[in-house]
Amino acid sequence: MLILSGHQPVYLPSIHLFSKIALSDAFLFVGHCQYVRKSWHTRNQIRLADKALMLSVPVRKSNNLGQSINATQFSDNFWKRKHLSSIKQAYGKRPYFETYFPAVEALINQPWETLGPMSMALIKYFMDCLGINIPVYDSEDLGVEGHKTDMLISMCEHMQADQYLSNEGSRNYVQEELMAKKGIAHCWQGFKHPVYNQGRDTFIENMSVIDLLFNVGGEEAGRMVQESGWIEPGAFNIQAVKLIDKKGGPSA
Repeated sequence: MLILSGHQPVYLPSIHLFSKIALSDAFLFVGHCQYVRKSWHTRNQIRLADKALMLSVPVRKSNNLGQSINATQFSDNFWKRKHLSSIKQAYGKRPYFETYFPAVEALINQPWETLGPMSMALIKYFMDCLGINIPVYDSEDLGVEGHKTDMLISMCEHMQADQYLSNEGSRNYVQEELMAKKGIAHCWQGFKHPVYNQGRDTFIENMSVIDLLFNVGGEEAGRMVQESGWIEPGAFNIQAVKLIDKKGGPSA
């Protein structure tokens, strides 16, 4: 059995995405999908003092309504200095800032021409930091076709995967019965956000993964990510019951 998951390249993603990747046997970037304005494709949150601060990457407007995430161009490069300055201000005194910030800074400062490749490079780096060692692929290299459930089926067929793992945000479009008819067992990601020391009296959820890395370090962050998720069988999924034993359930 091969458990596949996929996701659009998003900027400085939260722990939730890495939990899903850690539950998978292979992961597929779907950067050929349409770019959506004011979405997680270009932004994410960090903690600055007692508030969440949104970091947004400016991109060029396009007359092409079907423009992909991978092809979306930056409107300028001035945002890089602003984002990196905000990250330093937010986390400069946290225990593991100096361990991971230089690599994050170097990756962001590379002369990227488009959004998708930058986000993919950052996600791959964070996977390494968290000890998530699974194969990673790009949908554009495979010729994935279709939309919504048809796209998931195409992804599984190209990867020869008989299991597909989705997060809760996909419930409004995934047709599990259709996947089952194609011999693909569909599953859902269960997730419980870990609580850790952010250097403040209160805890704020759903920050970028850099919040976790800068505060607790890669080894502990990797353990938390591994323990934050579990697999739940889909409605038409008989085989997936076995996955509960393989990946475990929510810890008490």
